[in-house]
Amino acid sequence: MSLATADRLAFERVKACRPQWSGFCLVRDLVGSGRILLHAGPPFESREHIPAPVMNSLCTGAVWEGWASDEAQARRMILNHEIELRPAQDNAIVVPLAGVVSPSMSLLVVQDGNRPEACRFSVLNEGMVHCTRLGRRDPLLPAHLSWLNEDLAEWLKERLQQPLALLPLMRAALADGDDCHGRTLAGSALIHQQLTAMASEQVPADIDAFLQNSPAFALNLWMAACSLMLAAAEGVSGASLVTRAGGNGVTFGIQLATAPGRWITMPAPPIHGLVEPAHTGRTALGALGDSAVVDFAGLGGQVLNTAHASRQALAPVLPADALTRPAQVLAGPLPELDDRPAVTSARCVTTNGGGPLVLLGMIEETGEAGRIGGGVADVPVTLFEQALREVMK
Repeated sequence: MSLATADRLAFERVKACRPQWSGFCLVRDLVGSGRILLHAGPPFESREHIPAPVMNSLCTGAVWEGWASDEAQARRMILNHEIELRPAQDNAIVVPLAGVVSPSMSLLVVQDGNRPEACRFSVLNEGMVHCTRLGRRDPLLPAHLSWLNEDLAEWLKERLQQPLALLPLMRAALADGDDCHGRTLAGSALIHQQLTAMASEQVPADIDAFLQNSPAFALNLWMAACSLMLAAAEGVSGASLVTRAGGNGVTFGIQLATAPGRWITMPAPPIHGLVEPAHTGRTALGALGDSAVVDFAGLGGQVLNTAHASRQALAPVLPADALTRPAQVLAGPLPELDDRPAVTSARCVTTNGGGPLVLLGMIEETGEAGRIGGGVADVPVTLFEQALREVMK
């Protein structure tokens, strides 16, 4: 499809973006040191409707920061508006699933090598055991957060003496079968290798074990890189490229390049997936997390033609046009990723009648079981039609 002039201009800005992992900062450097917690997706319309997994993580953040002595007090403070809640993406940060961002946490800084003033940020990936992104009550999680944001962050910071270009690593991971969202094995191994090579001394045993056993470590870097590339299109008048996307478990939202900061939302679409046998009978929340930016950028559910393991695992729940739809919804080829089509265009979606596929973990709705499986959210065309009506006036 021929792109509108505004979309072409916006896409050229995306193509010029060169994400690189350039360092670390603290959340408070961006949002201040007040009682502020950030979450995935658009803002909540009502705190009473915050889903249990997200509330669990928000409470963990409040306790870890020392604002509350226990979960019960943290919950009261949140419901009484004694703690401010914000969408992470509205503060240039991305956070996966039910994760929480609090002022004392360390952030990965991903910077545009061609425009150093342009940055996006992500929390560190928490590993596979003690994770706020899973939304479970976990008494060991506060101690893990302290290790993650102090010991690990400091070791990584010392290793990262020069910016690490991310698109070449992403390209290599894709060539090795990753989709860069649901499957990040190759990318995480590549980053581990890069970090180990930067170390002049033996890697501490606990850090080496963590990195070796964190197959999703690369995801948070890919999220920030994709968020940065999408953000390059922001502010182009009349452009329909999607620049932000994510769900909070209740609503799912997008923003278009022509209207930065304006969420267009719908009820969180269901995740079509396979519940693991151990969790038979449990139900997952709707689409949750800021990692949708990866798929909207053109990876994840848009690269199933080469991510064979992901496609095979999801085969029972994929729509019939899963392999042909990306060419219909994405704006154009990205040379830095071997000319793979990239960046969701709302105009393309509405013209061709199909939205992007988003690969997501399924988070159990009561906050008891955490991740119960994985699947795909098929974002409906109606959301993009609504976005065009509301912002293209």
